[in-house]
Amino acid sequence: MLYRGAVGVAGLVVNLEAVNGALLNSRIIEYPYVLERLHGQEPGRALDVGATDTSNFLAPSLVAMGWEVWGIDVRPFALELAGFHTVVDDIRATPFADGFFDVVYCVSTIEHVGLSGRYGVRVEDPDGDITAACEIRRIVRAGGRFILTIPYGVGGIVKPPERIYDRARLDRLTEGWETVHRRFHHLDEEGRWHEVDEAEAARARTPGGVTVALMELHRV
Repeated sequence: MLYRGAVGVAGLVVNLEAVNGALLNSRIIEYPYVLERLHGQEPGRALDVGATDTSNFLAPSLVAMGWEVWGIDVRPFALELAGFHTVVDDIRATPFADGFFDVVYCVSTIEHVGLSGRYGVRVEDPDGDITAACEIRRIVRAGGRFILTIPYGVGGIVKPPERIYDRARLDRLTEGWETVHRRFHHLDEEGRWHEVDEAEAARARTPGGVTVALMELHRV
């Protein structure tokens, strides 16, 4: 009842339909970004973090481009495809050897890691995202890539449980990585995505606004 009441009040001042759609359709920005950053690169081993998404076409796309792709998620992913391997496991402690991957990409996933109440997670780990980023750094080879997309704006935790990253939290998350590319996209009041600078992105509030940071990082 409290939730429905809060949504009703928010709906008076916020285009909740646009925000709701953006949470599902930000993939229209994120998936092409991953392909853009990998375009023209020599195929190798890639890890899809949080692979179990009903709209995930990245793994089969990369396999078609000659990549050998692993997918890791706490939920099973029902996709059988030569060149695609799935692992049901936690990204905070993976079974992979040091430097195993050339690329790890993490699309709107790391913000959920360690937060209870979703995806069957019951134990709270406030720094689960930081632990995950450290583990990803371990399993990426020297000079390898980490392609990351996350919600960005006024920092905090919103429900359903996910982190919104501000500059301070993002700096913690990417410590030990070199940022080689970054951009921000914001959903406007009409439900349209457009690119913004970091200053505008940092003012976004959720609920009430959706901004996504897209980044390519290299392991140093």
